Amino acid sequence: MNETASKTPDIDAIYRELRAGRGREHVTDDNVGALIDRARQDGDQQLELLLREWKSPCGEDAGSLPDKLPPP
Repeated sequence: MNETASKTPDIDAIYRELRAGRGREHVTDDNVGALIDRARQDGDQQLELLLREWKSPCGEDAGSLPDKLPPP
């Protein structure tokens, strides 16, 4: 096994951590798109929105976001 792969949690593991309110340090430019897709598939609009904000600090994806945040 490659050393980098053993240090990098897989998308599902990172997603579970994010759902639990942890693991933000594992979100990277390389995996944020897959995490957004995972949140969308799971119907977690709030996490999807937060990941999109992380990905696009200048609001470049603003047109693809819902008008309102869902209730927590």
